[in-house]
Amino acid sequence: MDDVELIKNIRLIERLKCGLLQWLADLFFALHDKPEQMIIDALSSLVLYCYLLGNRVGISFNRLDRAIREKVKTYLQTEELQEHGIPAAELVDFLRYRESLRS
Repeated sequence: MDDVELIKNIRLIERLKCGLLQWLADLFFALHDKPEQMIIDALSSLVLYCYLLGNRVGISFNRLDRAIREKVKTYLQTEELQEHGIPAAELVDFLRYRESLRS
């Protein structure tokens, strides 16, 4: 990669990081009695930007998907769920949903 491409890559990474912060702020704002569509927009953008940032730093979409599945499985096997108050049934539903996409 030449210097110009390296600089473009760094700039894009920085824009993605700023975008993540902006969408997180938008989500917090939307969660305060705003229309559901604003919440969906912020959440979907956060997920998208996470995937794009991961890809830009060399983590494929597929690898990130696998890591998410493994993270959920780990949460189901540890006490971390109780610490955060995440219902195990919700994570099981998430895994089922993700598996249905693979079929």
